[in-house]
Amino acid sequence: MANLNNASARLRKTFHYPADDDDASNSEPEAMDEQEQESYIARLAAENTARNTQFHQLLLALPALASIPYIFTLFRPRSTLLSLLALTSLASSVFLLLRLPHTSTGFPLLDAWAASPSPSASNDATRRKQQRYQMKRQVMGENSPLEVWLPYLNLGLVCVLVLLGLVSGQAWKGAFQWIGMGNLPGVVFAVIVVAKLMMASVDPEAELGALKYSYKGA
Repeated sequence: MANLNNASARLRKTFHYPADDDDASNSEPEAMDEQEQESYIARLAAENTARNTQFHQLLLALPALASIPYIFTLFRPRSTLLSLLALTSLASSVFLLLRLPHTSTGFPLLDAWAASPSPSASNDATRRKQQRYQMKRQVMGENSPLEVWLPYLNLGLVCVLVLLGLVSGQAWKGAFQWIGMGNLPGVVFAVIVVAKLMMASVDPEAELGALKYSYKGA
C-alpha cells in the first residue's frame, strides 16, 4: 500500500502542467505525453503484479508449514479427528490459493469491499475499479461449484476446529499450548484472506490512471 502511495505522489508530481511563470531553471517541463503516461502506469502495474506473485508464493508456504505438527499428531488416538480436520482445512487453503486469482478471497462481499474506492478517489478511478471488479466477477462466475463453495466450507471447518480445540484443550500441552491446536488452521486462513484483501486494494491502473491528463501541444 505504501508503494502505491509513493507511486501516486511521484505520478502527481510528474503528471502536471508546467506553469507559465516557472523560473528559467525550471523551464524544461517534466510532463509526459499520453504514451509515456501509459508506459509508466503499465510498468507500475507490472511491478505490482510481480510483487503479488511473490507474496502469493510466500502464502503457499504457510499451510505447508502449519501442517507439519498435525502429521505427527495424526496417529495419536486422542488427536486423530482433530488432526485430520486440521489437515483438511489447510489443504483447502492451499487449493484456494492455487485456484483463485491472487486478489480474490472467494467471498464476494469481501472482494467487493476491497475493490470499493476510497472516499478521496476520483470518479475516473472509481469507474476503473468498478470495471475491473466486474471483470473479475465474470471470471469468478466461471468457477466450479467447489471453488465457489469451498471458502465457506473452510470457514465453517475452522470454526468447528476452534470448538474442538476448546473441548480438548487440556490434552494439548506443550508445543500447541500457546496457540491452541484447533486455532492454527483458522489463523492461517485468516492471514491468507487478509493478505488477499491487501493485494486487491492496490490497483495502480485504476488509481494512477485517473491522474493522466492530455499533454499540452500533443
